Amino acid sequence: MLRRLKKLIDHPGFRAEPLTMSGRSLAWAAHVARGASPVFPLTASGGEKMRVPSDLRYTSVSCYVLRDWCEPELRHLDQLVRPGSVFIDIGANIGLFTLKAARLTGPQGRVIAIEPGTEAANRLEENVGLNSYAQVTILRQALSDSNGEAVLHHVQLGNDPQAYSLVGSALATDGETVKTETLDSLVSRLALTQIDCIKMDVEGAEPMVIAGAAQTLDRFHPMVIFEINTTLIAKGTQGAGANDAAWQMLKAHGYGFRRFRDGSPVPVDSVGSEFGNLLAVHPDGPSPVGPQDMGR
Repeated sequence: MLRRLKKLIDHPGFRAEPLTMSGRSLAWAAHVARGASPVFPLTASGGEKMRVPSDLRYTSVSCYVLRDWCEPELRHLDQLVRPGSVFIDIGANIGLFTLKAARLTGPQGRVIAIEPGTEAANRLEENVGLNSYAQVTILRQALSDSNGEAVLHHVQLGNDPQAYSLVGSALATDGETVKTETLDSLVSRLALTQIDCIKMDVEGAEPMVIAGAAQTLDRFHPMVIFEINTTLIAKGTQGAGANDAAWQMLKAHGYGFRRFRDGSPVPVDSVGSEFGNLLAVHPDGPSPVGPQDMGR
């Protein structure tokens, strides 16, 4: 509990708006004490509505307290997703990226939300339903390097579905069998003719997803947001080579890399040791729209 509290307080979003975040923290503690699970807005201006379980797991607390401050790429998703965009959310969890992307794409765009875990997918469906987003397609499955089935390991980090993974772990006490499909197969099955941005948060299985996405990457050159989770690697819950492998595989497809700093994606030349996400951008594909260009 203390570790999760420290992680929350050390978060850039908490440091940016300490009074707001402190107030929300107290409000959430009161909701949990009453067993209440209120609907709340994800963003100040967008109006996306969501609900999280009334508990003290990190996903619930961070979503309610931090909202779209949870990750820099989420905070600045309007630089990556525009009206009419097609966004694929791989490892959608309860819907943070899905909801904001759906609002940004509008009814003329499309969001494909992929979540294999039963608990998270149930919450994802509820949150999409709260917003009546017809442009969102939810798929209860995993993406990998082959079509078939696999075990989604329930990694016991605070009993939080955000840590569940196709990659085995000594901390996984149980799991569930899920359908797997390659991204290339999925794109063909859904007859997609446009993909602008992909977000991958699959807890160390990123190389497997990329291996099954070669045709998609070479055809559409979408921007790719992918997680660099040094914390879980240190705990032994992810393969130590997952970060470097994902980097090298995307680089082989012609991608360069950026990381959001102070609201803008700046070039980086190595994976680095920071926890968070990297943004892969192909020179022949869509690129971020800078804050100075917003509204043009």
